[in-house]
Amino acid sequence: MQPKHRPFQKTIVLLSAVVIFFLLSSVAGARVVTQIMPTLIISEEYSDNYFQDSDNEQEEFITSVGLGFSLGFIERKYEVYLYYNPEYLFYKNLDDRDGLEHNASLDGVFRLTKKTNLNTRLAYTTNDDEEAGDSWENSAFAALDTQLTRRTTAYISQSYTNSFNQQVRTGDYNERNVNTTAAGITNQFGKRDRMGLNLSYEFNDYQNNDADEYTSYDSSGFITYWLTPLNGLESNISYEKTDFDTASNDIDTYRGDIRYIRSFSRHFNGYVKYAHTYSEQDEGDHHIFHPSVGFDWEVTEDSGISLGIGVLVSRWDDDSPNEDATDPFLDLNAYKIWNFSRRGSFSITGSSGYGEYNEDAASLGYSIYYQAGAQLDYQLLKRLSSNLFVSYQRDEFSQNLAGGDRTDNTITLGGGLSWLARKWLRFNLTVDHTDFSTDGDQRGDYTENTAFLSVSLIPEQPVRLKSDPTRQDLENTLFR
Repeated sequence: MQPKHRPFQKTIVLLSAVVIFFLLSSVAGARVVTQIMPTLIISEEYSDNYFQDSDNEQEEFITSVGLGFSLGFIERKYEVYLYYNPEYLFYKNLDDRDGLEHNASLDGVFRLTKKTNLNTRLAYTTNDDEEAGDSWENSAFAALDTQLTRRTTAYISQSYTNSFNQQVRTGDYNERNVNTTAAGITNQFGKRDRMGLNLSYEFNDYQNNDADEYTSYDSSGFITYWLTPLNGLESNISYEKTDFDTASNDIDTYRGDIRYIRSFSRHFNGYVKYAHTYSEQDEGDHHIFHPSVGFDWEVTEDSGISLGIGVLVSRWDDDSPNEDATDPFLDLNAYKIWNFSRRGSFSITGSSGYGEYNEDAASLGYSIYYQAGAQLDYQLLKRLSSNLFVSYQRDEFSQNLAGGDRTDNTITLGGGLSWLARKWLRFNLTVDHTDFSTDGDQRGDYTENTAFLSVSLIPEQPVRLKSDPTRQDLENTLFR
């Protein structure tokens, strides 16, 4: 059976490519900095548990050779970066998987007007094999943001991914398609006062009918208002409707919270908060009461630490099969990089949350999650750099749905070395250890040790979109 929305995926990819081509053509007469750069990458990957299965610990070595190119265009009104890398993979034990794989990506930033920007990304691989151990993802993304007035901004975004990976619920490999459409508007009506509305639509479909399939519609609003320079209020309200494609537990969820903020300095605030969630579902109506107290340390717009200590009170209807619970809860949202010397930096990231379903395991119902990680980067010598990293993830599923009422824990730790032997020659080595444990009966525990060695030959630094390391970059490394 083919994914139900594959034609829609092709449409998004095609439209994105057409938009990029049109925008490039419209400014073809302008002065453009262009660079084409050949690349050669040879790598060796090792895993002592390739299928991540304690009952079938398959050792595997994968050798790949990739010869491709990068192409950059930079002009006053746009920046575009194209990368294409076909590579041939050799498997030591699973040699029936040997073959050629095409990988391509196209990134662009377009300054349509003085106040309007368009960001786009396409990523595609021809590896559409569906075999355990192999993961792949194709994606398309476009986001338009504009300043409507001096105090009002708006955005609209569209993203689509077609991926093959392990399911959280079962550990089985499955192909799925996720589409997300979002739009919003924000008005800044004071120095620190703002309000806005956001809308989103999302579907999550699997190639084979699966209990985790759903479609959701979400509308939300927020307001932040400072009564005095030291005292402020913040409130959020939302409504979400979630329809499950194969299950009968459709959900209507209403959320609201209010927070009193006390400013102690320019970057440090304390707060007292109360949040309430009410959901109507076939398993019985559900109330979540969540009072908390904490602080915000805001260094920059996207860097800082917010930490709150509170309690989650979960109450179900009397006729519901689910149990009431009262548990402590940490409100965590942290991302910070400390550059403690010219050679070294230390990065942290962490978050927590709860909801009526986990996007990656929707059929397991009400869930709570925590994730935290850190990375230390240090330049040992002029051309030799290193990193150490550690991460922890915890998912608690407490609803009596599809094998729920379970807790998953994942610990990952590792490190790497990077040696720039020449300006055009780089060696990279990364090793890590992963330990996954669960008390559920739909998938088993496992441990895996991996190593990855690569040699990259690039004549000179290619043209790229200029961007600082982001929180998403760090989390992609830590929470693999």
